[in-house]
Amino acid sequence: MKSSSNWKCILTADWHIRADSPVCRTDDFQAAMWKKIRFIFELTHEFMTRDNEDSIPILFAGDLGHRPQWPNWLIEKFMGEIDNYNAFPIRLMMVAGQHDAPEHNLDLLPRSGVGVLMRSEYVTQIDDIQPDILIEGFDYGKKIKKIRNGGSVAVAHQLVIEDKPEWPGQVADSAKSLLKKFPQYDLILTGDNHKAFVVEYEGRILVNPGSMMRTTADQINHKPRVYLWDGEGVEPVYLPIEEGVISREHIDIGQDRDHRISAYIERLNANYEIGLDFKKNMVDHLKANRTRKEIKSRIWGAMGE
Repeated sequence: MKSSSNWKCILTADWHIRADSPVCRTDDFQAAMWKKIRFIFELTHEFMTRDNEDSIPILFAGDLGHRPQWPNWLIEKFMGEIDNYNAFPIRLMMVAGQHDAPEHNLDLLPRSGVGVLMRSEYVTQIDDIQPDILIEGFDYGKKIKKIRNGGSVAVAHQLVIEDKPEWPGQVADSAKSLLKKFPQYDLILTGDNHKAFVVEYEGRILVNPGSMMRTTADQINHKPRVYLWDGEGVEPVYLPIEEGVISREHIDIGQDRDHRISAYIERLNANYEIGLDFKKNMVDHLKANRTRKEIKSRIWGAMGE
């Protein structure tokens, strides 16, 4: 790894800070989440700026929260974690994702948990243009566009895929297509896609850091990370994780239930053909399936028979 004075900023996205725990997690999810956040905050001080007078900034590509409204204790907890670094304050500069905005409406952002953090200046929203640091921000719903001729950074909460669509009908820009379309950006940082990847094209780079937490069973092999950027290239820094804390039991239970329902429907279809006469269908169903007399009586009573 390069010396600390070479790094310009930390690149990250999709923390999805939340008060509850995903159904797939078997560990103390809250403890794991705050451990990763502290780890990232520590990096800002481990790699100080060139003059060693400030922590390097965190560039954040949206979805700081999992839901727009944060419980008061969760906001206070996040503020407290930042307050631990008063000597060299944490500089988290972000665009907003759809999970940050009530009803996915950016006009309602001031009413959200992230809106409170912005108003209290614990995090900074990246405006369309910030000439002093050459960063352009594109919140959810605002596609990347050309603003300057070159030498700048774009931060966007926009679904981007590494190469080919991941499922039929997926609508998303590929990383290389964006790099080709916007040559004025030395770096494009994107969020929303929870998979991590880096794509380079003609000396420029697109980074999609992926999610900070593993919140679904299909992320069992995901390695949460942030990236350090030195103005030319990036280097991943992997976040601490525990093995064996992702379960798919809830999926297996659901699949077993679906299989039983499917088998029952297939058995019904094998025993009789459904027609348009509801009464006849009921008669055929009761003939084909063992049904107690009292249940039959209630059925016919409900049908007025």
